[in-house]
Amino acid sequence: MMEDLDKLFPNLPLVNRAPYDAFVQIIFKDVQDYIKVKDDPHYRTVVNPDHANFADGPNTMMSFGWFERHVADGKLV
Repeated sequence: MMEDLDKLFPNLPLVNRAPYDAFVQIIFKDVQDYIKVKDDPHYRTVVNPDHANFADGPNTMMSFGWFERHVADGKLV
């Protein structure tokens, strides 16, 4: 894979600058869905406590964003 990246981006410095070894992306339809998940009893008692088994809680970082639709079916929306 690194050889392929070197062919695609010959001047790209191949240095791992990320301060983490994993990245998880979760996509919700809207913010309210995320709030509902965090309020769900199963999430609170099973899923969230399990975070400590595979992640460094104090150093976990979150990043938020959203998708915007600017073109659909070849037309500006």
